[in-house]
Amino acid sequence: MSIAQGTGAEQRITDDRDVSVGAFTGSEERYFSHAFEHIQRGDLPRWHLNLPALLVPWFWAAFRGVWLMFWIALAVDVIAVTCLMQVVKFAPLLAEAEANPAENTVLIERYSRWIATYGTAGAIIFVAGRLWLASSANRWYYAQYTRWRIRPEVSSGTSTRRVVLAALIMALVVPLTTYRATQQRLDERACLKQIRSVEELGKMLAASGAADAAALRAGLAAQAETLAGERAAIDALAERTQAQKARRAAIRKELRGVNRDIRTIDEVAGISLKDRFDCWFIDDFPTLARIEPPADVIYRRVPDEAAIAAGDTGATMVLREVKPPVEGRVVNIFTYSAESIDISINYLRASFAGIFDAMTHVLRQSLILVETAFMQTPWPVIAFLFIALSWAYTGPGTTLFVASSLGFLAVFELWQVAMQTMALVVVATGLCVIIGLPVGIWMAKNKWARWITEPILDVMQTIPSLSYLVPAVAFFGISQPPAVIATVVFAMPPMIKLTALGILQVPETTKEAAMAFGASERQLLTKVELPMAVPSIMAGLNQTIMLALSMATISAFIGAEGLGAIVTAALGDAQAGKGLLAGIAIALVAMMIDRILKGIRASFSRI
Repeated sequence: MSIAQGTGAEQRITDDRDVSVGAFTGSEERYFSHAFEHIQRGDLPRWHLNLPALLVPWFWAAFRGVWLMFWIALAVDVIAVTCLMQVVKFAPLLAEAEANPAENTVLIERYSRWIATYGTAGAIIFVAGRLWLASSANRWYYAQYTRWRIRPEVSSGTSTRRVVLAALIMALVVPLTTYRATQQRLDERACLKQIRSVEELGKMLAASGAADAAALRAGLAAQAETLAGERAAIDALAERTQAQKARRAAIRKELRGVNRDIRTIDEVAGISLKDRFDCWFIDDFPTLARIEPPADVIYRRVPDEAAIAAGDTGATMVLREVKPPVEGRVVNIFTYSAESIDISINYLRASFAGIFDAMTHVLRQSLILVETAFMQTPWPVIAFLFIALSWAYTGPGTTLFVASSLGFLAVFELWQVAMQTMALVVVATGLCVIIGLPVGIWMAKNKWARWITEPILDVMQTIPSLSYLVPAVAFFGISQPPAVIATVVFAMPPMIKLTALGILQVPETTKEAAMAFGASERQLLTKVELPMAVPSIMAGLNQTIMLALSMATISAFIGAEGLGAIVTAALGDAQAGKGLLAGIAIALVAMMIDRILKGIRASFSRI
């Protein structure tokens, strides 16, 4: 009886599963029920192939809603077709080279090798990819089926709309990719020359009032013929007056201009539809806008004579000099924006030079003080402080590593140079803490500030480090202070983000308890939130110091001293040994600071 009951229960489960398979597949229920049964038992052979997935894997996958398989199948076939198209591209070149085998031995060997390699690779990728897709299709479909049974929003059934969408995707991707694979690399200046020729023709048509290019060319040809005849008449004279010589020179100049315009018209006429298509869809993104550049504006700081006469010896004024753009010159949006930014920076430097000079002076004096503290302090004292901190907050192994790293700096005579790098890092880190800590608190307390500041910080962390050197040099020149500014901007985001994160992670129950005991907002921040956020703030400080150290190395390109200057000089002189030793020193300094700060952060976490 129990056996019969068990058999009946199993039959009901099978019936339920069969019904769900039919509702999921929408068609071919019998085939997929059988396949899913074997997949569930784990005995479906790897050589079992889904025939539609073998012949048209992209359409089958889209029809069934298996979009992962669609994209994989599309990628495999595109790669295979691209390889096979290389045979189409190089076969004519091989035939051309074989026409003169004595002079093209290298080319014949190269083209033959490429044709064989790409042809074989394309065939293997196509055949192997199709077999793999056909053998995996039912398994992927079964995985989608199991997800559908849990989440009904998963794609199920069949849909012609999905097939149409797949066809549109393939129509966009496959023809362009295949065509590009058959073409030689475009000349880098061909498209720009094409654009400029069309622009010049448009200007000539507008200036001449001609109906079309053919009429304009006919007029220019007639003009060239007239000028040539006039020049020939002057050349035929046995003796020429000064006026005739001047006229002949003018004719030559005018004739060169006319011939140049005729060549421009011929170049535009020679632009084929294929050339236009290649420049629009195969080459770089087409230049959609060509505009006149901004005027060349120069701002200069000059003495204000009237103010000086009145007693203000330090008075200056900003002189604005404007030069109109070159006639006929047009630029793309990138060039226009870059020139506009240069003009704006020039204006700011001239108008607020006092502020920039004051900032430079403060940073320079701070660096001098910190460098003096590091470099004038006896090395045993600094070494003792590093080892003592390591012993107090880390284990014996880290202490031994710190001592060994300091020994490396001393033995290789890099101590003073390392102290210069440390000075720059200390000044930059101090500014990051002074600025980043309040901004992080503000972000944690104000959701609008967080909404505004977070994207800015994300951009700051995404921009390559070398990019920060450009505005620093533009405003402050080449020296140590702009290196500090670039380092601060690059290294500040972790300090701000982790400070805000630490405060936001303070439990609400803890803050409610503090408020219940009568704590004010200031007391809540200073007595509860900041102490509990110290581990996160210390992590931000750690990351800031690491970033500051890496940026201090790169800042050697704009005049920063220290270990980075050795690396930069070694890079310029191809001195691998010197650069490697300086790089090891930078890594050791970073690791020492990182290990000590981790120990300090761990001690705060245990409080």
